Amino acid sequence: MKTTTEVQKHSLRVDDFDESRVSCNNKSRGLWGKLLALRTLAFLIAVALMFSKFTAGPQAQDLRGHSSSLDVNRALGVECSHCHTGSDFADATKPTFDFARRMKRMMDGINDGPLKGIGSLTCWSCHRGQPVPPRIPRAAWESIVVAHAADFAGGRASLGLTMGVYAASLGVDCSHCHMSRDWSDASKPAHQTVKVMSTIFELIPTYFDPAKRMPSTQCFMCHQGHIKVEQTDPR
Repeated sequence: MKTTTEVQKHSLRVDDFDESRVSCNNKSRGLWGKLLALRTLAFLIAVALMFSKFTAGPQAQDLRGHSSSLDVNRALGVECSHCHTGSDFADATKPTFDFARRMKRMMDGINDGPLKGIGSLTCWSCHRGQPVPPRIPRAAWESIVVAHAADFAGGRASLGLTMGVYAASLGVDCSHCHMSRDWSDASKPAHQTVKVMSTIFELIPTYFDPAKRMPSTQCFMCHQGHIKVEQTDPR
């Protein structure tokens, strides 16, 4: 039979073993936690480096974010290969790559410039699911010129064409901008807005290289027969 002292010594040894095992388990968990944290950090660094390859550097595109949202694809109705070469999204060899980048800068310049406080444009506004925005049908503005031939008589040579294109592009008649029978009255807000919109046609060429490609723009491209310009696909 063991004495009380021997039992107490044995109990102490068991307690010491349990405490040692708990301490070892804690250390193991701590080590695995550190390893997991390091692996997570390494993964995040790898992702950051891969992302920077596509979005940094002088040759990289500045259409950041569209690769995930696919807004450009939907707006133009195209695949990524329309602008990009293979999986190297920083490759700027395709002419459409440079043109798309210039278009994006132009759009931002217009939104932050003439349109600031009025509205804004998106790729969808003009393209509506097509690589090339539609142009105004000739019959649309010619019918207006014929109907208002008497009103345009005596004006400058291009007056009928200008007014016809304005009206057909926005889907409005002359009264949208003008006071009845007094074409020189510029008091209507829409008349003032036209003056602001006209500056856009002066701004657009500054974003492009005429030796490569220069866009041909019309009011109709954005408005397409409506006063309010679409920003997203309404479907």
